[in-house]
Amino acid sequence: MTSLRRQSTLSNGLTIVTETVDTVRSVALGFWVRAGSRYEPASLSGISHFLEHTVFKGTKNRSTFEIASSLESVGGHLNAFTTKEYTCYHARFLSEYLEDAVDVLSDLLLHPTFPEKEVDREKSVVLDELRDSRDVPEESAFDTFEEFLYPENSLGKPILGNEESIQGFTPDALGTYLDENYSPDNTIIVAAGYVDHDALVSMIESRYDRPNRGVNAFEAFEVDSYVPGNETRTKDIQQCHLITGVPIFSVFDERRYDIAVLNSILSGGMSSRLFQNIREAHGVAYQIFSFVNLYRDTGSFGVYLATDPAKKELAVDLTFKELQKMVDDPVNDAELEMVKAQYKSGIVMGDESMERRMMRLGRQQIYYGQNISLDKFLEKIEAIDIDRIQVLARELFNPSRFFTSILEPANGAQGNTPG
Repeated sequence: MTSLRRQSTLSNGLTIVTETVDTVRSVALGFWVRAGSRYEPASLSGISHFLEHTVFKGTKNRSTFEIASSLESVGGHLNAFTTKEYTCYHARFLSEYLEDAVDVLSDLLLHPTFPEKEVDREKSVVLDELRDSRDVPEESAFDTFEEFLYPENSLGKPILGNEESIQGFTPDALGTYLDENYSPDNTIIVAAGYVDHDALVSMIESRYDRPNRGVNAFEAFEVDSYVPGNETRTKDIQQCHLITGVPIFSVFDERRYDIAVLNSILSGGMSSRLFQNIREAHGVAYQIFSFVNLYRDTGSFGVYLATDPAKKELAVDLTFKELQKMVDDPVNDAELEMVKAQYKSGIVMGDESMERRMMRLGRQQIYYGQNISLDKFLEKIEAIDIDRIQVLARELFNPSRFFTSILEPANGAQGNTPG
């Protein structure tokens, strides 16, 4: 598979990146905007996600149905998602429909009308989504964990917002938020697949005429605000959902490659340490995994598991024992090489999907303003050695720095545990 990557910046600040792959006949296209939940004031909590929903409810040129059928009618698809630091509107389609996809995505971001009836109707939909997320113990546990990990900061607030803020959204508020945050300097258009760079640039230039308002600002996370400890909440559930973790470095730190491999050692599949030593050897948890989330100014490492409430203390003890093993005993060569091979294979095979490739390119552009070639990325992973893994484990895996959040069944619960 051969590919050619090109990048252009328009006079209004909009960046366009393409990776042309001449062995496929489809295209994955994404409009990426640096506007996520952490950029929101408290009174507008959840507006990034709500805006992502409501641009699909009609534009100056299209009805809701016309938006929905614009690419579906030719076998493609159109969707969007919101994170804490960006929103992405994306499409997948055959290459001959590139202009149709550019036209509808540009229309969504430039000309939404936010009909009042549709906005009110969508409030009910998003409120249902919010309530559904609260009914899923794993999602509820993660929201609670980040709330305590990033106190008094928008990074710790749920992407969906809260019932009060959602009820208060108006068409004017949505229009103002879009105008202020969807600036060309905050927007990157990425395409991967059978796409001609110059043709895409020409299509964007003739459509994307939003004036530039500069780069969005966000409230940085203050490390001193974090307080380690323990917290327990109760819910009408059967299992105990436990997360223990710690704030770490940002997405710009070179150790991001090391933490990716360390995380894979702990949680890279059925042969990983957490799975083998906690689920298989002790039968403490059906579901257990470690995770890494990296943001512009901070990040987190943690372990999630679901277990019988009677086994929660054992689960915590076993989890910290596994982390301590990473501190005390160097990873052996065979295990490290196996994990690096698994990790690299996942990245390479994922890149064979044009949608996955577009997503990787988009995230890199959002954070770094440039793309890291696959070969360079693989070199970074290959350079990781035993010493680097142990140095990082010693730096991060200090139990006194961890925060442990537990969501457990209401019956027989002990209430809040002081930190």
